[in-house]
Formats: sequence, C-alpha cells, structure tokens
Amino acid sequence: MMEACEFLVEEKKELDNQKWKEIMNIVCRESIRIKRILAISDLHGCFDELMKLIELIKYNPESDQLILLGDYLDRGPNSRETLSKVMSLADEGAIALRGNHDQMFLDWIRIDNDRNDLHFFRNGGYATISSYAGPGWFKERGYEDQLVKKAKQHIQNHNQAHLEFLDKLPYYYEIDDYLFVHAGINPSLRDWKSTENKDFMWIRDHFLKNEHHHANTIVHGHTPASLLHPSNDIYFGNKKIAIDGSCAYGGQLNCLEIMGNSVKQYDVKSCKS
Repeated sequence: MMEACEFLVEEKKELDNQKWKEIMNIVCRESIRIKRILAISDLHGCFDELMKLIELIKYNPESDQLILLGDYLDRGPNSRETLSKVMSLADEGAIALRGNHDQMFLDWIRIDNDRNDLHFFRNGGYATISSYAGPGWFKERGYEDQLVKKAKQHIQNHNQAHLEFLDKLPYYYEIDDYLFVHAGINPSLRDWKSTENKDFMWIRDHFLKNEHHHANTIVHGHTPASLLHPSNDIYFGNKKIAIDGSCAYGGQLNCLEIMGNSVKQYDVKSCKS
C-alpha cells in the first residue's frame, strides 16, 4: 500500500501541484493506519473500573475506535461521573449507544407517574439519585413523592447537558463486519434495522435463543455473560459476542478488542469483588 501511495505522489510531481501531493500523502497515511475496535458495555456507574480499563487498554482516540454499548447509569456508585466521562470520550471520537437504563433514567425524569418511578427505583435508580443529588437523599425520611420530584428538578437544573446527551444516543452502530447494539436485534426480521427501538435496548431470550441469518457478528451487552457460560469473561457464540461482565454486581468490566481477524479480551475486576 505504501509503495502504491508513493508512486501516485511521485507521478503527480510533473504537474507541480504541491497541494495535491499533500492531500495524497494524508490519504495514504490514513489508508495504512491500523485501527483497533474497542467495545465496552454496561458501565452502570462503575467509574473507577472504567478509568482503570481505559488505562489498561492504552486507549488512543487517534488510532482506536471505541464503542460504548450503553447502560452508563444505575446500580454502581458513580453514575454522574461515569456519564461525564462517556461524554468526554464521545467528544474525542468514541461512539456511545443507548441502553435500557439510560432510557429508564430519561423516562423517569420526564414522565411523572408511579409506574416509571417504580421501574426506575427497582433497577438501581437510588444509586443514580445519590450520585447526582448527593448521598442520603432519602436517608432520613425514606421514599417520599416530594423528595422524588425535588431530585428530578435538581438533576434538570444542574445536569441538563447529560439529559440532552442521552436523548440523542443512537441504538446501534455498524463497522466492518460487526454490529454493535446494547441488547440485540429481532432475529425473526428479514431486515434487522426494522427491529423496534425497545428491542434494541431490552430484547433477551428471543435474540439469545435463536440464530440470526445476517452477515454481521453482533456485539452486545445487557445480558450478563455469566448467564451464557460459567464466567464473567466475554462469551463468543455463533455470530454473537456478549461482553457484559456484571461489574456492578461484583464481576468485572470487559473490553473487547477487534483488530482485523483477531479478538482479545481485557478486563478489570469490580471494586466490589
């Protein structure tokens, strides 16, 4: 590839077009640059583990494509800090996708009804409120509707940028022969892009228990790898790769590295373990 690029540049010399040469040199450098694809999912407020993992993989936004598969909030102790870091990584070029917990947080903030509140709190929402509004928000008096409303207002007043970021997150990302998504796709559909948005974030059994006919290998989180094999390590199935290591439950935070035809796992043990 390098020889071909040099040849093209040299051949253009007779035109004495310096600008053209500069452009061609840039194109040639880009064409031979090796990129790693790095995928991490289900951070769930595990900020310390995320920082250690980024250091472990020696992440370089100039040469790596980092893809984050959603669920940045809930359960873990540092949802606010984690999402701030995700936003910073996205500013550097990382792709951040939408998970079901990210959607639950938005729904809880914006829709006032008991069902949304209950759904949010049953799925780790207390930890998220503690991260955003301060520890012990409900400690003295326990759960109260007025405290819930004040918490929502506090987050809206002080973290509007977080809400806007979450609201714009895409549901999937395609690169090379891989499809990255939080939960999975509907394998019954001829065109996987017709999968309902809810399924991109929530699907489980129908996706996991049925083969899909698409060319892409689907990299997903949402379902802990430990439910698919007896380990928190990344699970490699038939054109499916599950990378959720259950970090918020005391497992580990995994990173899948893809470089050409080779794959590699990095992991950092949960601070709870």
